[in-house]
Amino acid sequence: MSGMVKKYILWTYVMFFVFLLVIGLTMFLLKSQPVVDILIMLSSWTATFVFVIMFRKIYPQGNLWNFIKSQFRERIRISTVLCVVLIQFVVLIGSLLMTNKVWGVPIYGQLTASWTSLLIAFGSNLMAGPLGEELGWRGFVLYEMQKRFSPLKSAIIIGLAWGFWHTPLWLMSGYSGLQLLQYIICFLASIVAVSIIITAFYNLNPNLIIPITIHQLFNYFMGIQVGNLLNALTVTSVLYSIVAIALVLVNYKKCLYR
Repeated sequence: MSGMVKKYILWTYVMFFVFLLVIGLTMFLLKSQPVVDILIMLSSWTATFVFVIMFRKIYPQGNLWNFIKSQFRERIRISTVLCVVLIQFVVLIGSLLMTNKVWGVPIYGQLTASWTSLLIAFGSNLMAGPLGEELGWRGFVLYEMQKRFSPLKSAIIIGLAWGFWHTPLWLMSGYSGLQLLQYIICFLASIVAVSIIITAFYNLNPNLIIPITIHQLFNYFMGIQVGNLLNALTVTSVLYSIVAIALVLVNYKKCLYR
């Protein structure tokens, strides 16, 4: 891992933690939910903010706008998009069926019923995550990591760094004891699995739309499930891990090994 990548990850952590501190102070002092909501959305763009600030040090001869455009220049393959969408729909359906089987929760009772809520959730999830994170984590970090390590090793390292970046959110989850431990383990397993899936398909079709799509569907499908979040996360982590392991075993289009 290059020194610049380490600095980027460090400053991404620092800025995110500062944002959370500001959010906490805003909640305590101003008690303004709209301001808090805006700060929460901005905090999810930490990875992009840090990359923009550091761009001149990372690529001294580069042009930021040209770099951003280059991340979307590759032609998007419809087959790749359909594949990642299908996989994640299957994971969602599998999660609903397993939750129904294990805990007896009706499938219709596991999802948000309102179309308005579904549309709002899609937009808010897109803004508060995928759009703000992938330029830094995949456009920069994954690209640089794969210069030194295999795609699989890069994906695992980034998945862990990306996962632990969410540490403050774990502590604010409301869980404690064994439930908190279960939440952390399942969260990390999901994030690492998603990182592997993103890496495989992003290397197959190197357009930033691919990781944004995978990231968005993961967040969105988790977000529209109602009821016991820990049960949903546990089942989802198992299913995403199975998909990631399957991609590793079949060495999908040689996108996870060199």
